[in-house]
Amino acid sequence: MGKITKELILKTAQQLVEKQGMQKVTLAKVGQELGISHAALYKHFKNKQDLWTSLSLTWLDDILKDLFPFNTTAYTNKTDILHDWLWILTRQKMLAYQNDPIMFGIYTAYIDDNPKALEIHLNDLNNSLSNALKYSNLKDLQTIMRAFATFSSPKYAKTWNDQTQVHFEELWQIMKPGIKKLFN
Repeated sequence: MGKITKELILKTAQQLVEKQGMQKVTLAKVGQELGISHAALYKHFKNKQDLWTSLSLTWLDDILKDLFPFNTTAYTNKTDILHDWLWILTRQKMLAYQNDPIMFGIYTAYIDDNPKALEIHLNDLNNSLSNALKYSNLKDLQTIMRAFATFSSPKYAKTWNDQTQVHFEELWQIMKPGIKKLFN
């Protein structure tokens, strides 16, 4: 096997999680799969939790890759940027849930149960949105994110269906006048 990298470890751990579930995968199993001792993994990760946090956040970043960074070149106003950014967040999480509910459940449950991982994910989202809008008031952005949480929080995944975009647009129409004032 070639050089052991953080990316290779994450890929191997992801494959094992997909086959066995996160609870059954140990650092020893990841090391065995790579042909190294589990102690060698500590060169790249502090502990098992550090590996799972990296794995979960990498999975989320992959499904949300269109937000990191969000391309705003075709936009003429911040209201449209915000709408589309929120919809992509919603759509991508909904598709991840629909396409692979088991892996969606594994990774989102891990993040929701680990305040540090959740904080990193929320900070990544806030930074992406702040950069896209060129708007630095994080309190305002966090308030907007909370208002739309039913469309992106895994806790509501079972409610996502073919009417989700309709409901998203209904909320958007209610919020839009205040959002326009915010950016003017």
